[in-house]
Amino acid sequence: MSRALRITPMVTVDEFLAMPFGGDVRCELIDGAVVAQAHPSRAHSTLQGALARHLGNALAERNRRSGQSCAALTEAGIRPHFDPTHNYRVADLAVTCEPFDPDVPYTTAPSLLVEILSPTEEKAQRAKLHVYAAMPSVREILFLDSRTVRAELHRRDADNLWPAAPQVLEGDAVLTLETAGLELPLAELYRDLGF
Repeated sequence: MSRALRITPMVTVDEFLAMPFGGDVRCELIDGAVVAQAHPSRAHSTLQGALARHLGNALAERNRRSGQSCAALTEAGIRPHFDPTHNYRVADLAVTCEPFDPDVPYTTAPSLLVEILSPTEEKAQRAKLHVYAAMPSVREILFLDSRTVRAELHRRDADNLWPAAPQVLEGDAVLTLETAGLELPLAELYRDLGF
């Protein structure tokens, strides 16, 4: 008995962006397949809001001094360089210095990308590391743990290479994000979580 092979056509980014997702649906496009994401927990949202506030303040100060117009983006649409026709990722936070264009719903040149790790999505979130690291504009990638005061910072070195292992920060360590001009005790991000 022969079986019919069903081939599902790959969705393009343009098709994906035109899809009528409801307000409660969070999705990414991964290699042409629409993949739903879990809803963020309260801890996730609290960390995202705290870091967005600190990034925004640091960038406003740096922009004032330098004349740049860099911005922190939440739920940032990312158009990666690897097969950009069939991939659209969503970072929890991003920093970009690209000019603002209301007609472009993504960034192709972020300098910082942040993922807040959650128990149910951690494997998929960590899989973004290689996608993000392949983007030439990305200088730093930050993973924040939503269960404990802990961060992993990947930063390109002076030779434009990624280190073999991230810088791990815990407890009272100071988080320094060079791409945003931010220096902050890590525990400050977690203050409202009571860890």
